[in-house]
Amino acid sequence: MRKSQKIEVRSQKSGDGRQNPVIWLYPIFLISHSLMLFPFFGLRSPVFGLRTWCLVFLSLLLFSCNDGTKKTVPASKSDESGVAKFVISEEIHNFGSLKAGEVVSFTFVFRNEGTKTLTITDVDSGCGCTEVKIANKSVEPGQEGRIEVIYDSSGEVGKQLKTITITSNAEKAKVQLFLRANVTNEIIKLNS
Repeated sequence: MRKSQKIEVRSQKSGDGRQNPVIWLYPIFLISHSLMLFPFFGLRSPVFGLRTWCLVFLSLLLFSCNDGTKKTVPASKSDESGVAKFVISEEIHNFGSLKAGEVVSFTFVFRNEGTKTLTITDVDSGCGCTEVKIANKSVEPGQEGRIEVIYDSSGEVGKQLKTITITSNAEKAKVQLFLRANVTNEIIKLNS
């Protein structure tokens, strides 16, 4: 005569709110245990062999061994539902007098005073004589970013005003920066 065993499985949640993983193992154990008895009674599984059932059992066991915790992404400093604000202290830089052919640069410093990450999506220098370099196109709230502008005065003469348009996800989507210079050119003389 066989003694029946009573297995008590509790579906309680642990103190941190996770589901007890034992609840998932119990039905798998019962099914696999009953299938393993087929060879002892001279019966064969009509669909699968014993090895297949063991592989199915091990696969289910591996997939069910989840501790129930959710993987969370660490919260960033920014509230992605907020607004990014592009604030720049100096929008115009004057290089003063330059001789044609001089290459000069200036770095504009801006700040994100919003609550969302500011992302620069496009830069239009408007002219082949200016090159724009941005090291980091994403700036967290409260952080500063830098926009380096390199101006090549080759072939230029007279008073120059160059415009750089920065497009971002900020509250004001487009911001314009300006470069000024007075270029003297020995080859080209302006009548003044």
